[in-house]
Amino acid sequence: MKKRLLYIAPDHYDFYKIVLKGFQEYSDYEVVMVFSSGSMHRNVWKRLLHLFQKLFFRKNGKQLYFQKKIIESINRYDSYDLLYINRPDIFSSDMLSFISGKAKRSIVHYWDSFDKIKGQKETIPFFDIHYSFDEKDCLEYKIKRIHNFYFAENITSKPEHDVFFLGTYDKRFEKIKYIINQISRSGIKAKALFLSKDRNTIKTHTSDTISFIQKAIPFPESITYSANTRILLDVDHENQTGLSFRPFEAMGFRKKLITTNRHIRNYDFYNPDNIFIWTDTTTKIPESFLNTPYQEIPTEIRNKYSLKNWIESLLNV
Repeated sequence: MKKRLLYIAPDHYDFYKIVLKGFQEYSDYEVVMVFSSGSMHRNVWKRLLHLFQKLFFRKNGKQLYFQKKIIESINRYDSYDLLYINRPDIFSSDMLSFISGKAKRSIVHYWDSFDKIKGQKETIPFFDIHYSFDEKDCLEYKIKRIHNFYFAENITSKPEHDVFFLGTYDKRFEKIKYIINQISRSGIKAKALFLSKDRNTIKTHTSDTISFIQKAIPFPESITYSANTRILLDVDHENQTGLSFRPFEAMGFRKKLITTNRHIRNYDFYNPDNIFIWTDTTTKIPESFLNTPYQEIPTEIRNKYSLKNWIESLLNV
């Protein structure tokens, strides 16, 4: 009989589809997918009920309703061989006890640093195995370190830009804007595309090099933007010590990378011919970096960062 894996994750940006496909293709588990967030409250009568509960019983009706649905989904089976969950901070302590109690072994994966998402470190005691990409968190809390991965390669494309950035409008904006504008002044076609629903932000900052979208692009589709540029731009968050997905996307597509994350020097795939580290004193990209071809990295190193190897490493505990 096939082993059973319970996979719990938010449905944000459809990223779960990448991991789910990986579990289905590269493991011998039957995978049961349960969402920890989503849009389930469109019925007007349910909304009125939620409001009534909140006003008169001081309970959040949406949370109660969604929690009930999650429990029903998990209870499809009496037990699971393995639990894999990310964003556990979404749940209460009681729910975490219930969820982890359904599996013989449990894995929690912290996709973002503890500094960025509060409430994560408090969930450590509920799980058997803990993973994070953030080096600082791994050292401080004795968590297993796992890198991100690439999941797409060999997509036929015709680059529209020399340098391109895609991300949310946040504290990094001014830094990204500065880098994009500095690169553009050198006659290089550079562009940044931000997600923001704030009309004032969009009106104030839209320019020849800065554009906005108001609806998030699903993660599996966003790689099209990475494929359609010669060089990817990666700007790390404050206090980030691990690498985001952008360096791995660049590896998958065999494209060069400009990054502000100095920690990339410590990785075995780092090659200054492929990766330029932008510092606070940088004003332009060297011509030698821009005008030379991508240098292939050894196959064994490249394969190490594939989705297949990531799934196998994650489950080999």
